[in-house]
Amino acid sequence: MMQRKEMIGIEEAARQLGSTSLNTLMHIKRGLLKGIEADGAWLVDRRSLEALLEKTADRKTGHVCTRRHACSGCG
Repeated sequence: MMQRKEMIGIEEAARQLGSTSLNTLMHIKRGLLKGIEADGAWLVDRRSLEALLEKTADRKTGHVCTRRHACSGCG
């Protein structure tokens, strides 16, 4: 289980991704990020965010395509 100290707010995660909170939530829903809802607020696992940022370092992560991965517009 994820520990709260390993979590950051969805707004901060979105800022680091260069995206919006809504897109970041979609990343969680599609399994690109690990996150939990606690006391009405979404929290993102720092390690999953770092892994996504590393994986997509040369691409924009704001878009989530229907193939359930972060891309900059797959064909």
